[in-house]
Amino acid sequence: MARRYNIDEQTQLAEPIEIVLEGKEYKISKITTELMSKVTKLSDDKSDINSAIKQLALLLGVRYEELVDIDIRKIAKAIELITNSIREGIEAKNPSGAEAKP
Repeated sequence: MARRYNIDEQTQLAEPIEIVLEGKEYKISKITTELMSKVTKLSDDKSDINSAIKQLALLLGVRYEELVDIDIRKIAKAIELITNSIREGIEAKNPSGAEAKP
C-alpha cells in the first residue's frame, strides 16, 4: 500500500532557523523560492559592497539599516550558517535527489 501524506495538513515541515546576532535573536520560519531568488540575485552583483548585508536582511526579514553597522565577518558567517542549514534540510528531506512528479 502506498503512503499518502497531505502536506497542507502538516503544521511544521521544517524547524525554524534561529540565530543570535549582536545580542538580538532572529527567526527564519519560511523560506520561499522567491526569497532565495532575490538573495541569489544580490549575491551575483559583485560590484555592490553591501550585497551581503542586503542578503542577510532579506533572509531575516529586517531592514538593511538594522544590520549595516554589524561587522561584515559576522554577516558573512550568519549567511553561511543559514545557507548550510537550508541545504542540510533539503538533503535530509530529499536524500535520493528524487523530483516531484507532475
